[in-house]
Amino acid sequence: MELLSLNFSEFASGDTATKAQFSRKLVQQLETYGFATVYNHGVDEGLLKEAFEWSRRFFDLPMRVKLRSLHPAESNPNRGYSFIGQENLAVLTRADRRIEGRGELKESWDQVNSNNTSHPNLWEAAEELPDFREFMESFFHTLHDTELNLLDAIAAGLDLPAGSFTPLHTDRVDEFRLLHYPAVSADDMAKNTRTSEHTDLGTITLLFQDKTGGLEVEDQSANGVFHPIRVASPTMIINVGDSLQRWTNDRLKSAYHRVTVPKTAEEDSVIPSRYSIGFFAKPNSGVSLYPLPQFIGEDRPSKYEDLTVDEYHHQKRAQVY
Repeated sequence: MELLSLNFSEFASGDTATKAQFSRKLVQQLETYGFATVYNHGVDEGLLKEAFEWSRRFFDLPMRVKLRSLHPAESNPNRGYSFIGQENLAVLTRADRRIEGRGELKESWDQVNSNNTSHPNLWEAAEELPDFREFMESFFHTLHDTELNLLDAIAAGLDLPAGSFTPLHTDRVDEFRLLHYPAVSADDMAKNTRTSEHTDLGTITLLFQDKTGGLEVEDQSANGVFHPIRVASPTMIINVGDSLQRWTNDRLKSAYHRVTVPKTAEEDSVIPSRYSIGFFAKPNSGVSLYPLPQFIGEDRPSKYEDLTVDEYHHQKRAQVY
């Protein structure tokens, strides 16, 4: 699926008409695909290169070091290091499409805002990488600011009042993830997957990926048909999360997506490694996920019960670990 990449500078620095045109195009892509791609999004290309380099350095650490920051076994929010097979997103796959016994061949690093005291970050492994923590904490806020700019554009494209989503994201409870999919033999890959098909829980996800490929999104008009998204960093991939789907009462839908064998490697005996960076924009924990008033009415009843972000995310998160 070749998405037309949109130029975010049209919204960031354009005149009123240009901003409106960009917002309409962005929402149209999200309505059609659940995904969009943008460039000139404000995240410096040099910063992105540095982030990918830190990711490689972290995952290259010895396992005994990475395990110092091991994600807890219980279903806490995502924190620290998760080894290959620890996370199982297959449980979020629709029951009729679930393939039992398939592992997920990836490892990850998860962090949140540094002021989170209820479930703080697990930095023990980072002690082996001077300046890793400083960079990651700073980059978190860069991505959060970018998230707010994108949400302003989405609000405009939905004909919502300016800044409608900003007060719902003031607590910076987003989650920031580094992902590494190690090189694997084709035989092992045939018995497993990289990431099972799933949807994301938050408002939107900002994703950067290397050139390896493998990300696929489900066709919104053909259940079970998946298409590759081939763009690589510095182009940003945006996808709708469950929270935004609920707020818009399904006008914008959270598309199922997965990571599998890239089309270019289907005949290879070894599937190459893959790195990606995901930033999961999440609303304040006590915010209601009931559809916004602009998306419900006598002829459009709500499709969802009234749950807070915390209640909904806790239900889903408990299934994953």
